[in-house]
Amino acid sequence: MTDTTAIEQSDEALPEQREEAVATALLSGRSVNAVRKEFGLSIDEIDAIIARTWPVSTRARVRQVMLDLGKLDRLISEFYQRSLVSQDATSAAFATVAIKAIQRKHDLVGMSAATRIDLQIIRPPDQPTRHERIKAAIMAMVEREQPVRRAAINMLDKIGPERALELFKAASGNGDGAADALVPPDDPESRSADE
Repeated sequence: MTDTTAIEQSDEALPEQREEAVATALLSGRSVNAVRKEFGLSIDEIDAIIARTWPVSTRARVRQVMLDLGKLDRLISEFYQRSLVSQDATSAAFATVAIKAIQRKHDLVGMSAATRIDLQIIRPPDQPTRHERIKAAIMAMVEREQPVRRAAINMLDKIGPERALELFKAASGNGDGAADALVPPDDPESRSADE
C-alpha cells in the first residue's frame, strides 16, 4: 500500500497531510482526474488544494522572489569563493556559475540593462519640399503678371508648347501680316532682322 493510500484510508488523517498527499500525487505525474478519483475529491476541491499549495498572488510571488534571492546569494558566495581558490580549469566553470547566478539575481530585482530597444521614428510636421517651395514661388510670380499675359501662359499650358509653336509658325508664315501681329513693334530683334 502506498503512502497516499494509507493517508487516504485513515480516518484520523489531518487535512494538511491529505493535501500534502494530493500535492505529492500530482507532482508524481498522475493526471488531475486520476488523483481526483483516488482521493474522492471534486475538481473544485482539487483546484482549492492546488491554490493553497502553490498560491499565485502578489504576496506569494514576492515570497518566492525573496527565497530565490537567498538561494542565489548562497550560490554566488560558494562558487565565487571556489573560482578564486581553484587554480585549474574548473575555476572558469565556477566563475561562470557565479556570473550566471548574479545575472539571474539582477533579473529578479529588475537591475538588468535593457536588452531590447524599440525605436520610434517621429516625423516632423509636413513641410513643403524644396521642389514644392520653388514651384510655389514661380506660381506666385505668374499670378503677379498682367491678366492678359497670365491668360496667355495658361493657354500655353493647356495646349502644350509644341502645339503653341506650330500655331505661331503657321500664323507667321502665310504672308497675310499675321507674323507682324505676333511680334511687338518695339522689339529690337525684329527690327534687326528686317534691316
